[in-house]
Amino acid sequence: MTKEEHIRQLMSDPIYAIMGNAELSLGRSNIDAARQLIEAGVTIIQYREKHKTWREKYAEATAIAKLCHDHKVTFIMNDSVDLAIACGADGIHVGQDDAPATVVRRLAGPDVVIGVSTNTIDEMKQALADGADYVGFGPMFPTASKKDAHEVVSDEAKHFALHFSLPVVTIGGISLENIGSLYKEGFRSFAMISAIVGKEDMTAAVQELRNALKA
Repeated sequence: MTKEEHIRQLMSDPIYAIMGNAELSLGRSNIDAARQLIEAGVTIIQYREKHKTWREKYAEATAIAKLCHDHKVTFIMNDSVDLAIACGADGIHVGQDDAPATVVRRLAGPDVVIGVSTNTIDEMKQALADGADYVGFGPMFPTASKKDAHEVVSDEAKHFALHFSLPVVTIGGISLENIGSLYKEGFRSFAMISAIVGKEDMTAAVQELRNALKA
């Protein structure tokens, strides 16, 4: 798939799954979690592993990247530009304390999708200026999945995000119970950890989320 095809997939499929924490994924291995996500019909997967060595992450990410590529699933690496390049990830997602998108682009090249975590209007504007392809925006609700999460986004930032020129992926505390309210506000992409990989039956969880959006 080309970069443009990955971006179209990001814009057309509302479910963006984040995995990489055994504690949050009921003890599943990352490779098993990725396999189950793909079987559940997820087409965008981000790998965010904070607790393993570089070599362990490289081995996992390479296997997951192959699984994703075999099934036309967009595979995004969190934070690590070197890991993303080494394993052949389709995209790289960076936070405000990581390398800026300008540096990521210089290292990874023009064909990699770059996402940037944002919480404020200024951060969204900077991500655009730095050449990001999409922004992660949140947290939308209080979340326990990220220990260093920012305050919930302001109403002013929400309004700006709804009219932003880059694709906006919402994140933070999104669940089956509240995803519909975000959709009604106008948001169309939802990154989730606990609401998907934290469930025993991920296929059922994904289907319930899709059904809630249809409703």
